[in-house]
Amino acid sequence: MKKLLVLAIVLRILVAGLLFHPDIKTYNYQASFLKKGVFNIYTYLVQNNKMLPIKDDFVYFPLTYFVLGGYQAAISPIFGNGLDSWLANAGSNSVVNDPNIFKYLIALKLPYLVLDIAIAFLLKRFFDDQEKAKKAFILWLFNPFTIFLVYAFSNVDIFAVLLTVIAFLLLKKEKLILASVALGIAAGFKLYPLLFIPFLFIKGKDLKEKVFIVLIPAIILGIIVVPFWSQDFVQSALISGLTTRIFNPGFSIGFGESMIVGLFSISILFFYALLVDKKPKLFNYWVVLLIFIFAFSHFHIAWLLWIAPFIVILAVKKPALSLSLFFLTALAFVIPILYDDRSMTISLFRVYSTWYDLISTPFAIVQKFYDPYNLQSVLHSILAGGSLVIGYKLLSKEEEK
Repeated sequence: MKKLLVLAIVLRILVAGLLFHPDIKTYNYQASFLKKGVFNIYTYLVQNNKMLPIKDDFVYFPLTYFVLGGYQAAISPIFGNGLDSWLANAGSNSVVNDPNIFKYLIALKLPYLVLDIAIAFLLKRFFDDQEKAKKAFILWLFNPFTIFLVYAFSNVDIFAVLLTVIAFLLLKKEKLILASVALGIAAGFKLYPLLFIPFLFIKGKDLKEKVFIVLIPAIILGIIVVPFWSQDFVQSALISGLTTRIFNPGFSIGFGESMIVGLFSISILFFYALLVDKKPKLFNYWVVLLIFIFAFSHFHIAWLLWIAPFIVILAVKKPALSLSLFFLTALAFVIPILYDDRSMTISLFRVYSTWYDLISTPFAIVQKFYDPYNLQSVLHSILAGGSLVIGYKLLSKEEEK
């Protein structure tokens, strides 16, 4: 196991240093203002937009800013001004012209490595059987999906993912209040963990515990965001496309009204757990909730990390579903690769040469033979159908027997 762990770490360092997604430069440049004394990054970026080389808004929640900014302050003595200069360089060739680029990428992704390995060890604790625990450990360490999601796309969502895994470990021990605390802190990085609070409410043993389960995450999130509450924060982070996209898909029901598919799905699951399922298994509801989100929304590839640890657990617990889960995961991974976005594919290798700018994206290649949007629709429809069946299997009483 030690040799496997070392191999997994080496593999991750290689991917971290050799692939570059521009997001890591953007949000780390923004986080670098913390060590310069900037507290409210949202207002600062809006007020100083004209004089900044990188003009994007900070679309993440406050804990992301403070954790990344604090980490940069810690490593600054090692890299000096070189890292700051590279982050602030908005030139198109700044990626290929800096000889320290590989060191910078590894250093900036190092916190993800620590959290990633921590998740591997946490997944073992979901199983009493040592063989199953080992399978989950190895499956997390060596599946290509999570490695690519974390280290190629510099997926900052891993902070919230780790806390969500901790919350479910606490749930396994029937510690609902502590689980709600973990979800509240996770929401300080990314809002999606709050989607599960209604299901925790159902699981509460009495009215007092149910009230605490709802109030605690709300209070924690309030403490985190209130100091930053402003129009700048609301526009940049709270109602940004990355936050609200879950609830965007819908269809008209006439007279200006639309049915919001995401909320519709969550509502079905909630009332089914409340009124029909006498002994709801919260783990299953969380997995079904997330796969429904991916099935019925134009999801960002980073979101796939939200469900990744739970798919690993499910694959080990229910081997009969593992092949179907792998197929649907691969399908969910391919769909964003077909988006009309160079940073999803070719630009990841731009760290070596600007010649990669001349290579066609998968979107452009498919476009020569078929409408890529139609292909995405076909694949997404298959994903939705498979997700509904998986959801049915997880929630059916026959499956439990």
